[in-house]
Amino acid sequence: MKHLILFILVTTCLRLYEACEKNRVILHNELGPGRVLTFHCASNNDDLGIQTLAFNASPYIIAFHDGVFFLTSWKCMLRQGTNMEYFYEVQVYRAGQIYKPKCGEIRVWTAKLDGIYFSRDLVTPPVLALRWKK
Repeated sequence: MKHLILFILVTTCLRLYEACEKNRVILHNELGPGRVLTFHCASNNDDLGIQTLAFNASPYIIAFHDGVFFLTSWKCMLRQGTNMEYFYEVQVYRAGQIYKPKCGEIRVWTAKLDGIYFSRDLVTPPVLALRWKK
């Protein structure tokens, strides 16, 4: 009987998790013509390697589900400049509570010459959040 209750509990949690819309981190390059954004993003479980994004190219989207038994966290090292001398390591996403995954969360990060802009949705214009380090 104990195993049946555990089985039902786990199955119910997994079904809810399957119905959960993926979270998204969206990266934009608005640095200017001819300027490339280089980035390296990784989470607790995934390493996306080094990527590049051309000015005004289609945004780079990281789509994922939160972990049920651990806090999902994504960090990206963003670099730009002639010799990639401007940089910032940004925690682009962090889950809220363990055992309570978020669904459909959006984090928009936009690289511009004066810094890195942030918004929590696709409607609100991003605001300056971080200045580039050198």
